[in-house]
This record gives sequence, C-alpha cells and structure tokens, in this order.
Amino acid sequence: MSAHPPIAATAADAHRDHAGYHGYVVLLFFVCFAFSYLDRQVVSILVQPIKESLSLTDVQIGLMQGLSFTMCYATAGVFVARWVDRANRVKLIAVCVAIWGASTVLCGFATNFTELLLARAGTAVAEAALSPAVLSIFSDLFAPRKVTRASSVFMLGPYVGGGLALFGGGFLFALSSDHVASAWLATYGLAPWQSVFVAVGLPGFILSVLVFFTVREPKRRGLGGDSAAGEDDIPSMREVMRELFVRNRFCLPYFAAYVALITLFYAQSAWFPALLMRKFQLDARTVGELAAPAFMLGGVLGVVCAGLLAARATDSNALRRVLGLSTGGAAILIAAAFAMPLMGQSLAAVVLYGGCAFAASIAMALAPVPLQIALPNRMRGRAIALLVFMTNAISGSIGPFAVGALNEHLGKTASSLGTALAWVGTVAAIMSFLCYALATRRAAMSTASVYA
Repeated sequence: MSAHPPIAATAADAHRDHAGYHGYVVLLFFVCFAFSYLDRQVVSILVQPIKESLSLTDVQIGLMQGLSFTMCYATAGVFVARWVDRANRVKLIAVCVAIWGASTVLCGFATNFTELLLARAGTAVAEAALSPAVLSIFSDLFAPRKVTRASSVFMLGPYVGGGLALFGGGFLFALSSDHVASAWLATYGLAPWQSVFVAVGLPGFILSVLVFFTVREPKRRGLGGDSAAGEDDIPSMREVMRELFVRNRFCLPYFAAYVALITLFYAQSAWFPALLMRKFQLDARTVGELAAPAFMLGGVLGVVCAGLLAARATDSNALRRVLGLSTGGAAILIAAAFAMPLMGQSLAAVVLYGGCAFAASIAMALAPVPLQIALPNRMRGRAIALLVFMTNAISGSIGPFAVGALNEHLGKTASSLGTALAWVGTVAAIMSFLCYALATRRAAMSTASVYA
C-alpha cells in the first residue's frame, strides 16, 4: 500500500487549515478594532472626572471627543490610504496599533486640556489606517458574497469596544478611586481617570506584536500577475473619484447616509453616559454597568442580524440587498433616537439606547461592503479611506460638538442635554434614512459591479 495520504484527504486538511487561518485573521482584526474603540470611547465614561479635574466646559469636552479626534483621524486616513493600496497592509496595521496604544497611555499623563488634546490626536492618527487596511485585506481573502460575513464580524468592534469602554472604564475608574488605590496613584502624580487611560492603552503593544508575527500579507486579487504592482499601476485619486461618483451613482447618497448615521453614533457615544450621570445622579461605575450591556447586546444583535440577512444575497444582488438592509436599520433608528434622551426613567433610557445600537449596527456592519464589492482592487483602500474621512471630518466633528453647543444654548441643565441629544439624533436618523433609500434605488439601476 502507498505510504502517501489520499489526495482528497490532503485537500480537505488544507482547506480546514486555510479556513482556520482566515478565521484567526478575522478574529484578531476584530479584537484590534474593538480595542481601538475602547481607547477612543473610554473618555465618554470619564467626562465628569476629566471636566472637574481640568476645569473644562461642555464645548471643550465636545471638541476633545469630536473635532480634535475626528479631524486628525480623517486627515490621517487620506494620507495612509495610498499606502493601503500599494504597501504591505499587515505591517502598516501592526505599526499603527502600537502607536495608538502609546498615545492612549500618554493621555494618562496629560495635566491640561492641550496635552490631552494632543495625545488624543495621536491616538486618532494611528487608528486611521486600521479599517481601510483590514477591509482591503478581506477583499483579497474572500469572495464577494463572503466578504459580508467577515466584514460583519469585524464591524462588531465598535459595539464590543464601546461596551467595554463603558463597563470596563467605569469599573477601572471606581477601582482606582478607592482610597488606597487613589493614594498610591497620587504618589506618582496621577488621578484615577488618568490611570484608566494607561490601563486600556497597554494592550495595544501586545496586539501589535501578534499582527506583525502571525498574519501574512495576502496576494491582491485582480492585478493580472505580480501583486506587487508598481507606482504607475495605481489609479490616480481622480480616477477613484470618477469610479465612485460617476460610474457608481449610488455612492453619493450612500456616503451621505453613512455620514448622517455616524453623526448620531458619535453624538450618543459621547453624551449618553454624561446624560445618565447628570439626569439621574448616577456614578460612573453604575452608568457603565447599565449602559454597557445594552450597547453591546444591541450592537451585537444588529450586526448578527445584518450578517445573516445579507448572507442570503448572491454575488449579483449583494449590493442592492446590503443597501436595502441599511435603509431598514435607519428607519428603525428614527423613533428610538428621538425617545431615548427624553425618557424620565434611567432603565427606559438604557433600553432605548440598546435599541439605537441595534438599529445603527445593522447599517454600520454593512457600511464597507458596497465599496468592497463594487470597486477595483487598487481603488478600495482610498475609497474606504474617503468614507472614513467624511464620516469623521463631518460626523465626528458635528455630532459631539453640536450636542454640547446646543445644550449650553438651551440652559446647561440635565433636561436641556437630553433635548439637545434628541434633536441632533433625530435629524441625523431622518437624513440617513432618506439618503439610504435613494442609494438603494440607484443601486438597482447600477451597471458598475466590479468583482476584482
């Protein structure tokens, strides 16, 4: 008898190894994305102690959570996008994860508004490369109909990370506020809120090492030969813009819809914990214990539902189905976004907060998929980076800042904060629904579906 294993068995083993490696890559990048949101959103549970410690106004808080972070995030995304389309994406991700971990740790040593602003900017710049690079990698690892599943798992990151920021941040703050712990921190000149930044930033170094040594750069699909294409093989940004907004007419309303959706997301993430503290006199740990499970459960359920519903699509109708599902999610979001900040009981507000997370996560989970399946390989990185730029430059700046500014105009009370959050969220949800509906209609007539 032959000593060699049967060919069929060898092929099956290779397939299992292949699938197992792909699963590991998706899981690792999901963890990186979750920690990126943990690092950026933990400030929301620390708003009150930071405000008191550094004597900040609500406008400054809004700037710190919004403009300073998102403008740096968005601007950096434009510059790294070309690297995503031509360079080693795995190494790029590993370096950026290490940098944002270090920047988050530096937030823990900030002693004034300017230092905190600069450290947050460093976190933002480093995090800008993650989504475009990872989603570009997924486009090379999976077929169009399977990209949705991998991207949906990855897009769980904001909800798991945001939930950890609320629960873990509140828990760590309460732990470090203990008399013994705070006295020990004081000997090193640190306040309890500063220690939280240090604790959540350190894991970034471990994740960076794992990405660098355990993930392989995949061969780019659709390049007709050597994947290491030269500079001349990369389409210009003008060609990318033409592909997006001339050949694919659904893209303009689709971009606008996502910008409106993320405006709501950033506004609620930045101000809902503070609303619970001010309106119901809750401490940071209690807010984390209430809001985190609702946010995580709602977000995870929404992403799972989106993935299951989108998985029924074929390669030919995936674009229309994804946009249609996003339209439905935005429709659900309108009523929840209006009612949530106006509730007179904390439990009702938290339940509706979970409802908002569920509805928003449906569209967020599917957000990159249209670009992944409709654009050629060497354009995807910059197209996704452009979407990231718009959502952060516009949404991240307007959302938190608009709520803070409107609250100060309405009276600086707990009630006025709820009203401001309701106004901003409802207007954003309505705009998102209308734009997604238009994008879905145009996608039905689109003839530009490139499967690279």
